[in-house]
Amino acid sequence: RFFQMDLIRRQAAGELSELVGAAAIEVDKRFRFHRFRARAEAVYAAASDNEKALMDAYAAGVNAGLESLGARPFEYFVLGARPEPWQVTDSLLAVYNMYTQLNDTRATKEVRRGLAHRVLPADVYAWLYPEGTPWDAPIMGEPRGTAPIPSADLYSIREFADDAPPAGEQGRYPLPGSNNWAVAGSLTPNGRALVSNDMHLGHSAPNIWYQAQLRVTGPDALDLAGVTLPGSPFIISGSNSQVAWGYTNSYGDWTDAVLLQPGATAGTYRTPEGDREFEVYVEMIEVKDGEPVEYTIHETIWGPVVDDVDYPDGEIAVSWIAHRPEGVNLRMLALETATSVSEALDIANTMAMPPQNFVTGDAGGNIGWTIAGMIPRKSAFDPMLPADWSAQHGWQGWLEPHEYPRVMNPESGRIWTANARVVDAEALQIIGDGGYDLGARARQIRDSLFARDTFTPQDMLAIQYDDRALFLV
Repeated sequence: RFFQMDLIRRQAAGELSELVGAAAIEVDKRFRFHRFRARAEAVYAAASDNEKALMDAYAAGVNAGLESLGARPFEYFVLGARPEPWQVTDSLLAVYNMYTQLNDTRATKEVRRGLAHRVLPADVYAWLYPEGTPWDAPIMGEPRGTAPIPSADLYSIREFADDAPPAGEQGRYPLPGSNNWAVAGSLTPNGRALVSNDMHLGHSAPNIWYQAQLRVTGPDALDLAGVTLPGSPFIISGSNSQVAWGYTNSYGDWTDAVLLQPGATAGTYRTPEGDREFEVYVEMIEVKDGEPVEYTIHETIWGPVVDDVDYPDGEIAVSWIAHRPEGVNLRMLALETATSVSEALDIANTMAMPPQNFVTGDAGGNIGWTIAGMIPRKSAFDPMLPADWSAQHGWQGWLEPHEYPRVMNPESGRIWTANARVVDAEALQIIGDGGYDLGARARQIRDSLFARDTFTPQDMLAIQYDDRALFLV
């Protein structure tokens, strides 16, 4: 497993070229843009003594296992390289790697919407970017209708046929899609809640999730079972025999595009506190069998400046949870000893990770949903479009745990999510729209849950095995 862990940390840190050569330089640049190595070191420095002790022990265990091998993993023979020891901050890089898979890393969504918003009539824009569909199956709120297809009288692409450049599109990659749901103890034979979870990510070899069981004897006994992420010291999704929990990607709006305004002098930009100089970082990318490559990053108080986008209204800086010191913590560990759904929800609202739909159930039959991960408090700007934050900061700190949207023990005894819109109204304003999936999967899961009055684990598994695509019928 070490080679897999090595690739995870190297990808997040932008250090693949050092292992595989020049073919990875452009990949490394895209990840160096985020400076995750430096951010991981800052998170470790601010961690508690207990958290540092855990990461230290994990790194020591990894390195002891590596040293115990009779030979280095075969991949290193193929590459003509030797494995480097695991550093304590590498476990944080594994979390940042998940951020890159689950969030918009460069505010691409807002930039593309901004380009469309600048040139399209309002009705065409509303049709192109619907706020919901009749397929939605939120656990808070209702489905939404769709805007009518604009007529050619309103907007016709034929008018631009001669001027339009080649699209250059090669088709869309297969979309990952996860799900989770829970049924209350009132719907099970033994009165205990049931939680189902399937965290789909892109196919890879080896797989990203590893089943594990952790048993601790003595006064602080634990019996944990679930799946682990290579490089991290957590049971990510699982059960401690009293509480079970699982995740699906929330697709909330966790990244914003900040439209920069030039300052009065060269090399500066406007902020609410006056003009400031960019912070400039020169990263050295080591290249196997080649010369090091310099990569320069310009950062603002909101985040790094995108270097591959020519936006008509100015430069774009990326404000992303992962770039903030508060974006990563080890609070997930507290789930190991949670004894109730209420306690698990409270813990989830203090965890710092790529924000997820957190679904949980307990031995007492209770079930619940909330967002696990930090939620920025947004003020006085449209988060769906690039916005000028020079008059006032767009993010005004973080939501307090008691402000998070939450569902606990709904009357139906059922909770479900599948990457689609989960909430509406004020809760939706809090979470935002980061590119929700079509609600068809969530709706199909919901309908399957309401087709039964009682559930066993086998019944939950049967829903997981449902391979119908009813929205195509």
